[in-house]
Amino acid sequence: MKPQFLKGIRFADLTWAGAGPFSTKVFADFGAEVIKVESATRVDPVRLGGPFRDGVPGLNRSGYFASRNTGKRSVALNLKSEEGREIVRDLICTADVVSNNFGPGAMDRLGLGYEEVRKIRPDVVYLSMPMYGEDGPLSNLLGVGMTISAVTGLMSLTGYDGGPPLGPGTHFPDHAANPYHAAFAVLAALRHRRRTGRGMKIDLAQVESTINCIGPAVLEQAITGQEPERLGNRSAEHAPHNVFRCQGEDRWCAITVLTDAQWAALARTIGAEALAADPELATAAGRLARVDEVEAAVSRWTVEREAEDVMAALQAVGVPAGVVADPRTLMERDPQLRHRGYWQHLDHPELREATYTSPPYRLDNERVELMRPPLIGEHTDEVLSGILGYDAARIAALRASGTIEA
Repeated sequence: MKPQFLKGIRFADLTWAGAGPFSTKVFADFGAEVIKVESATRVDPVRLGGPFRDGVPGLNRSGYFASRNTGKRSVALNLKSEEGREIVRDLICTADVVSNNFGPGAMDRLGLGYEEVRKIRPDVVYLSMPMYGEDGPLSNLLGVGMTISAVTGLMSLTGYDGGPPLGPGTHFPDHAANPYHAAFAVLAALRHRRRTGRGMKIDLAQVESTINCIGPAVLEQAITGQEPERLGNRSAEHAPHNVFRCQGEDRWCAITVLTDAQWAALARTIGAEALAADPELATAAGRLARVDEVEAAVSRWTVEREAEDVMAALQAVGVPAGVVADPRTLMERDPQLRHRGYWQHLDHPELREATYTSPPYRLDNERVELMRPPLIGEHTDEVLSGILGYDAARIAALRASGTIEA
């Protein structure tokens, strides 16, 4: 199903890299017309980043770019030229939303800042996504997923006791916090415009957005004045609470005991009768005090078994457990994802058939059907003629002058 819930909404989308394009992809997947304004000379860095089909780099061969730009149309322009900026202004006149994730001042230098844009489209919804927001002592600093993870405190929480901060394994701000907060804000602004006729500017600070997703760690400091410790996969409240090595190469199972009854069930299952009978271990406080001993007993049992068998045995007695899956396992062997039709396969002129993640829900029991991502500049002529009404001679002249880059 290709839902058309947002049909009739048009984006002049100047976002690039990770968080911005992911936020506008949400709208494209639901039927909005997202026109990605990009450059073939100052290329979106994600187009230049892998993984590439067959390991061969190319502007249209990045799986990362493809996953973040499904359903969009691409227009390739030289925005350093006045003619290129004039095309964007013409496009904005027809757009409901103008989006960017540049640093403060970048859009103003292009003559496309909010005050200029609202002169030509008074009811525009204008999304800006700088790292620190558009004002303040640090507003001119730039950042990417890793640096945002650092300055928000996220990295201070991930790592092991006595060790350095570690990244969360992916650019979490780019893939979760910032895109979805931006989408929520745009939807709210569009609803406000529908009710009042007034547009607005959204100044989304990616640092603030990421802090919102950290969870109770900030509250711990606020309420107790104590900094949370880095515990790796352990917990300050429950034990055992960790990942345990299983039989086979790099095979693990996560096990979490949240109640004393679950501990008793775990101890019986692993054959640790002495630990099960030890009154000191009957409470979480006691198990935390002897966590190394407890984890060693669990490890002796798990290391002799397949991870799937460990998970099944513990879940059968009410103990939360889950195999630590890798991407191949998820894509090729996970029966639940296969049953729900989570993975989608799209044909592409250069990527050929590739696998994509679906939006994480079904609507009336149907998946949101994705449309393939664009080649760079693939829709330039189509947009300039079909939306802006430029004739063939004008388009040819713009291409000859280098204003149209692809």
